[in-house]
Amino acid sequence: MSDLLRTLNADGVKEFRQYLQGLRGGSVTAPPFHLLTDPAYSNDFAADVPIRTQPFTDNYAFGSYLSTTLSGLNRNQIAYDSALWSWLALYFFDHVCPLENGKRSVLEDAVYILAETFNHRRYYRHLVRTPWEAVSRNGDCAKVLLQTRAGGKRSDIFEQLAARQTIFGNRTIIAGAYQLYYDPTAQLPKRGAGGKGAGSPRRLVSFVQQIDLTYDLQACTPKQFLDLLPKEFAKFIPVTSAA
Repeated sequence: MSDLLRTLNADGVKEFRQYLQGLRGGSVTAPPFHLLTDPAYSNDFAADVPIRTQPFTDNYAFGSYLSTTLSGLNRNQIAYDSALWSWLALYFFDHVCPLENGKRSVLEDAVYILAETFNHRRYYRHLVRTPWEAVSRNGDCAKVLLQTRAGGKRSDIFEQLAARQTIFGNRTIIAGAYQLYYDPTAQLPKRGAGGKGAGSPRRLVSFVQQIDLTYDLQACTPKQFLDLLPKEFAKFIPVTSAA
């Protein structure tokens, strides 16, 4: 059974925030899902968009569902709609903050409640908006950002690449990172694709920052980008890299 997309108003956000604070204080109260439909706490969305909860195998599957469900909307308009993303975080709360052994491990407010003023260092941490943005921008290449080997919510690859707006927003770099660090056969990030060593995502970020003023990386193909990389990345580059 599906529901219709809505947005949280200021009172709804306040109640949601208080609920999160209560969890941190040891409360085991069920999520306030009534806020999602109560007109005192939420508003109709501008369009009738059906949405439903379901199990997701990982954040790539979650992002793919969101990308498909929201595909008929203006991407630039919804990207900064804090009321929408906060509503979605509550709607999918059992996914973004699952109940485990009778408790929920709640994180900082920013990963559930999107700030009204854009700040990429905070926005990229949102547990609903970021999977949507990653998949809607990068398609299958978003797997390198959203899937993990250990089953956690976020990998070192994600933290290094998504935290920098100029990298997260560059399809060429993400496509290059997919070829470097993702194993399409195993459908998982490659073993050893983390840490601080040679060829790691941290080193990739450092290299991109060095050449960003010299090369127009937005205009490069993924292969051209990979060809620019120094020898330390050779162990990760596929024998035949895509154009």
